Amino acid sequence: MPPTRREFIQSAALALAALALARCKPGLWVADDTPRGRLRACWLWLGSLAQETRQDYERAEKTRDQLLLDHQSALRDLVTAGTLTPAVSEPVQEAYVEASYHVWRSNAPITCYEPVMVDYTPTSADQLVKQVDLLAEMAERGDLNPETVARARAAIERDMAFLALSDPEVEALYERLKQAGGDSYSFPTFEQLELDIPPDVIAAARFLVDLLLEA
Repeated sequence: MPPTRREFIQSAALALAALALARCKPGLWVADDTPRGRLRACWLWLGSLAQETRQDYERAEKTRDQLLLDHQSALRDLVTAGTLTPAVSEPVQEAYVEASYHVWRSNAPITCYEPVMVDYTPTSADQLVKQVDLLAEMAERGDLNPETVARARAAIERDMAFLALSDPEVEALYERLKQAGGDSYSFPTFEQLELDIPPDVIAAARFLVDLLLEA
């Protein structure tokens, strides 16, 4: 049976701790070895992770664990340097955990997400990955259309706001939607979902967008 979202996050945390203590594998090589460069490389590696997963999903799972470790390490360095506050770094890390899991999960030759009555996580994570791809492509072309960037930033803010919710907060949200939907089982789309976007999440989304748009 494939891991649930909670089981994945728990296993990812354990894997990160084990890798950090054992120092058994070096980080992935990047051209820009600054904390920002390493962090950006982790996000740009999601496309390669998808390709590797289709070829060998077990090996790709180890790559994903290493990417999570590298991402967390780069964020920690940015916080230590005063570039980011811990409160802003947390939604960035949570978003990367969910995005990398979605990329691996969607490309692995195993059963897709288990069907449930309402679950916005796959939609939100998928949208996040698509926005990352879009911004990276724009940066590569040097075509930074302000309106497109603004739409991408707004979408990432919503994605981060949802993905940063705790499990009890998500369950409470779903319960409210189920009660409101009644017997019709009519639920809003993710785009229609009313979400509170905290200032730290807005700052995290702006940071990520600026990071991805760096040439």
